[in-house]
Amino acid sequence: MYKKFTACLCGRPIIHSLPYLVIMKMTVLLTVAFTQLAVASHGQAVSLHVKNASVAQVLYQLSQQSGYDFIYDAKLIRKVPRITLQVSEAPFKEVLEQCFADQPLEFVFNDDKTVVIKPRKTPVIHPAAPVQELFAGTIRDSLGNPLEGVSVLVRGTSRGTATDANGQFQVQASAGEVLVFRALGFLTQELTLGSQHTVNVVLQLESSDLDEVVVVGYGTTKRKDFTGSVGSLNLENSPVALAPNLNALEALKGSVSGLNIGATNSAGGEPGIQIRGQNSISGNNTPLIVLDGVIFMGSLSDINPNDIATIDVLKDATSAATYGSRSANGVIAVTTKRGRTGKPTISFNSSVGFQQWQDQPVMLRGEEWLAVVNDRNQYTEGTTNWLKPGELANREAGRETVWLDEVTRAGVMQNYQAAISGATENINYYLSTSFDDNKSVIVGDQFNRIAILGKINTQITKWLEVGVDAGFSRRDYSGVAANVGSAQAMSPYGVMYRDDQGNLEKYPYTQSLTNPLWGVDDDTRDNEDFLHNYRLNTHAVVKVPWVDGLSYRVNYLLNQNQTYYGNFYYESNYVQEGDSPNRYLPATIQGFLTNANGSIDRRKTFSYVFDNIVNYNKTFGAHAVDVTLVATRDFSKYEQEVASGSDFAANGNTILGIQGLHKATVQRINLNGNERTNIGYLGRVNYAFNDKYFFTGSYRRDGASVFGVNNKWANFWAAGVAWRITNESFMEPLTVLDDMKLKFSWGQNGNQGLEPYGTLSTIVNAASGGIRYEFSNTPGKIYYGLSQDALGNGSLGWETTSSWNAGFESAWLGNRIFADLDVYFAKTTDQIFIRSIPVMTGFKTMMASMGQVNNTGLEASVRTVNIQRPDLTWSTTFTFWKNFNKVVSLYGEDLDGDGREDDDIANSRFIGKSLGAIYGYEQIGIVQEDDTEYIELTGAAPGSPKYRDLDGEPGITTADRKILGYDKENFRL
Repeated sequence: MYKKFTACLCGRPIIHSLPYLVIMKMTVLLTVAFTQLAVASHGQAVSLHVKNASVAQVLYQLSQQSGYDFIYDAKLIRKVPRITLQVSEAPFKEVLEQCFADQPLEFVFNDDKTVVIKPRKTPVIHPAAPVQELFAGTIRDSLGNPLEGVSVLVRGTSRGTATDANGQFQVQASAGEVLVFRALGFLTQELTLGSQHTVNVVLQLESSDLDEVVVVGYGTTKRKDFTGSVGSLNLENSPVALAPNLNALEALKGSVSGLNIGATNSAGGEPGIQIRGQNSISGNNTPLIVLDGVIFMGSLSDINPNDIATIDVLKDATSAATYGSRSANGVIAVTTKRGRTGKPTISFNSSVGFQQWQDQPVMLRGEEWLAVVNDRNQYTEGTTNWLKPGELANREAGRETVWLDEVTRAGVMQNYQAAISGATENINYYLSTSFDDNKSVIVGDQFNRIAILGKINTQITKWLEVGVDAGFSRRDYSGVAANVGSAQAMSPYGVMYRDDQGNLEKYPYTQSLTNPLWGVDDDTRDNEDFLHNYRLNTHAVVKVPWVDGLSYRVNYLLNQNQTYYGNFYYESNYVQEGDSPNRYLPATIQGFLTNANGSIDRRKTFSYVFDNIVNYNKTFGAHAVDVTLVATRDFSKYEQEVASGSDFAANGNTILGIQGLHKATVQRINLNGNERTNIGYLGRVNYAFNDKYFFTGSYRRDGASVFGVNNKWANFWAAGVAWRITNESFMEPLTVLDDMKLKFSWGQNGNQGLEPYGTLSTIVNAASGGIRYEFSNTPGKIYYGLSQDALGNGSLGWETTSSWNAGFESAWLGNRIFADLDVYFAKTTDQIFIRSIPVMTGFKTMMASMGQVNNTGLEASVRTVNIQRPDLTWSTTFTFWKNFNKVVSLYGEDLDGDGREDDDIANSRFIGKSLGAIYGYEQIGIVQEDDTEYIELTGAAPGSPKYRDLDGEPGITTADRKILGYDKENFRL
């Protein structure tokens, strides 16, 4: 575990240019962008055709067309009459004025593209030359806490003030004038002054978590209208974003219930991640990544966390099923930042974090260590005279080495990002570049990343929108990390350096233990490790003019990953153990040129995703309908080329290192590659009645090239319902409850638990285990043949996960407390894994499709807004989840005839138990000299582990093994 300390610094980031073609595209698009004329946002043309519709339904349509979000009190609009209006291509502001012309409401535009709906105040006729008096009061939040820094302004004047630390204010005004109270995060409130000179005001939080916009399959929706289970994290302008996280997953830790994020053991490493437990026995259990609405085949390490606006975790079948293929393990939807309306914004962010090894093992010092090792060697080797001369000399001189201190250090993480963004009525742009550097707590373990992101979205006409996103990242993991395991086992008297010049001794202790710093920075080894990611995401949206609410969107994402691994071991790496001072002489090391070797591993993955999306969104009175049809195709191609070389004796030197493999006597080239194609068709319907009752239904048909001929296609269904109970009239007396939604969903998802060509039988040549022939007529000449090394299975098909989810989402005490609860059950059938087969087939194992794994769980989260002031926000989030994973079936065999299905002990799979079982003997101590009976029965020597006898039979046998634990946590608080 690492402790992280952050501090803000300023610096100059290192910026690398995009490839020439991408730069040209971005230059043209930005040139077009900045030539657009800015138009007032509320002059945008909208259309509205409603009859007897609720205010909420009307506002939803206007929000979809204008891009504005509306803030209002849900209880206020319940009593507002329904609206009937027919307008086409009218200014947004005029349409709003018509909507509220005869209603007791009014609206206020804000700069952040929000419109506040509030009660219309009856104008007060002020007498001429009013007498100003002193008005004073206190402003508090809904919990009674005083609010500091609230702006108090007399409307229509420049007179005003701000509240102090106790929430108190004083202002000169006249009876009949209106005070306006504004504070960040709270609804703006107005108060008409009367004869009372003491004014006390309570401000309400401006919105509920249920009003958040979340990403769902091929679109977005508000959480309050969503029937599925989703966890969200807003990174834009969030304190979480200030931490120097190199990966967005680090920011998600502890933020979303049911999301299990592992730890990393190297700089820049990407942690393992699972949503709601392990579904597949041997297949992929990683969630699907969706970037800006399109399936992303890269890594989250390619995306700088500072470029991310929101992350939505889709956990249940209803929310994830729309992505069909590979969504059985859930979906992580990442939305990157966009420009905001107004003047261009230029920003620079810098942070530095420090790491240290928490709970570092405390190693024994010299004589303590020597006593323990002497006792061990006395029993195993019959002697204690084993220290090397160098160790004896160090012991006599009192010199000790704390090896863990030599291989560890204070880790440092640095982040630098610069961005420019903005938006007008017709253009939206965002451009950023960043540099990240991480030196971990292990010497030699390091990572740096350069990332560039450019986004532009243009409204060309009223019915056509075009956008382009281009991204590039370069990750560098080069270097050799110190060997911590070797440091923990090393003798404290071991010789670290062989001379006064700081040259390392390769074998400080025994020949089996190499110096933990060997190869780190001593010219005995080279390591280069680079990963490049290029991506280009384009989209176009056509709003069909002659059908209100109908649109067509096309997405096309190109993604390419290039990986370069280079390793080289110089002849100096192979120096031998001994006491001779000539071991390190150039003439001696020259003799190891035959051992010198290296390799270059180049890998390339090219992929594309092509989506065609038709959407129809319409409100008919109290009925709101959203229909989505999708046809999608994705393709990926993987290529690998490994060139290796060894034995440089003939060449006479290795001065070129990795770049000199062509000088080696023995040269090899290995090629590998595969292709994968997926096709999917989706239909989805979202229906809402009276903003209280919600239904979602979807059907998806998916095809995958990796499966057998007769099992490439599969159908997946999902449905969900929700009830916003607080919109019912009988809930009005319960004023402490601001919002509550009950929900239930059921659905199926597919998982591709198989690599390409996994259904086919494979053939190998002689070099890989094939057959060699030698004929009598050509003695000494070898002929190489081919042989089959694996038995294919053309019946392999989709792993299918069927699941249900039930729960509620709520807001309490003036949107101060948000509480969510979910319970779920999921079963995954037709598991794909390797099973044993009769040897008479000529093979021992083959891939099979069978078995079932269940996951049951509970998730809960509570978020409290403790302080909400203009200058300070403090909120607390509590999350808890518990997952019960169980293997229900494996092979369906009962070979021992005990009436229950057999376990797979060899692979630690047990019926009725969780996956990841740790199976073995239970150690109860150390064998002592007086354990004569145990020694006689087991043959164990004193000092060896002592195990518990579970079956009661003499001795320790395989029947005494048990499940000791599991390699994965199944709950977190």
